[in-house]
Amino acid sequence: MSIHTSARGLPVTTSSSALAQALHAFEEQVLDYGNQAAALFDALPLDPDCALANAYAAALHLFRSTREGQIRARPFATAAKRLSAQTARERRLIAAVERWSAQDVPGAIHILDRAVLAEPTDLFAVKLHQHLLFSTGASGAMLAAVGPVAAAVPNEPRVLGMLAFALDQTGSHREAERAARAAVEIAPDPWAHHAIAHVMDAERRHDEGRSWMLAHADAWAHCTSFLYTHNWWHAALFHLALDDRDGAMALYHERIWAMRRDYVQDQVNAISLLARLELVGVDVGDRWQEVADYVRPRRFDALEGFLDLHYAYALARAGDDESVGDLLGALRARAETKTGTGAGRVALVAGEAMVAYARSDYQTAARRLGSVVADISLLGGSTVQRQLFSTLLTSARAGGHRSLELAA
Repeated sequence: MSIHTSARGLPVTTSSSALAQALHAFEEQVLDYGNQAAALFDALPLDPDCALANAYAAALHLFRSTREGQIRARPFATAAKRLSAQTARERRLIAAVERWSAQDVPGAIHILDRAVLAEPTDLFAVKLHQHLLFSTGASGAMLAAVGPVAAAVPNEPRVLGMLAFALDQTGSHREAERAARAAVEIAPDPWAHHAIAHVMDAERRHDEGRSWMLAHADAWAHCTSFLYTHNWWHAALFHLALDDRDGAMALYHERIWAMRRDYVQDQVNAISLLARLELVGVDVGDRWQEVADYVRPRRFDALEGFLDLHYAYALARAGDDESVGDLLGALRARAETKTGTGAGRVALVAGEAMVAYARSDYQTAARRLGSVVADISLLGGSTVQRQLFSTLLTSARAGGHRSLELAA
């Protein structure tokens, strides 16, 4: 087994130079939110004994954020740990993915803390680090981690996009916009477009935000369905804030609920927009039933609390009491485990609140959600995404009152 060097100058232990190139291509797809990352699976037979390739295959399954994805990832993560990797960089990545596959996200983050410090040019490690930190609501740690990378790798648009997002999530909106615009001047980075949408939402620059997203939408064509639908979701929120309900609903059908309906992140975008449309008085008809058909298989997952809250709301709005019971049962079981005492408890209580609100039990919703809303960032999700929970709490406390101002 020899060491090949990737196009970024990083080592890969493999007998196949073609596989080394394929691993670099995978890293680039992840950094770009590209829709061709799954090509990695086609390259695996070039060297089935490449430890890093197996770790990346596991990561690709884990990015799905489902129980099924975890099950499929485990054999690859186990193989990666068993196989030979000759460099510290590879061993750190393999160890982090193995911890992630074992649902030890804090352990994975701890390993990636060291990986990013040791090798700030390893942008895949940087991106994975931010992804996992974001899933735990650790916005301050996101900023602390990516700042030195931006200094070590200047004028890299994907790094500037990550820096912009971290700055926005910690409330530094002006600095976030500067970093994102610097990224876009170099290349049309979709994550930088996304960061500016956050800034404009926070500063209530809704008309400017809508124009910004529409002007840059062509750059999202190569993206995964998640970022494609999520950026259009942000555009729909600007439509809503400008009282253009028809425009928001049109984006729901044409862009947001129009890609991979079986993918959880697309489901979350759809659920969140439907909830917000109802909060401003739009009758969404039987759309909850359609979404629930795709969400129902996730009712036993209980992997990421932020996702689970959306599942709970959709299933309850669709009147699927059996699936709601299954989901709350899974959240309760997680909360009762040693690892579920913090975020797990928040997810359970907030999940119960989401169900109560969906069933028009506003008193229970206000009491349950009010008791955990201060800690809901532990479940992940961005500042704009979490606005839904504070909006529902305000509405519940007002007896289910709905108005455009509540959702804006």
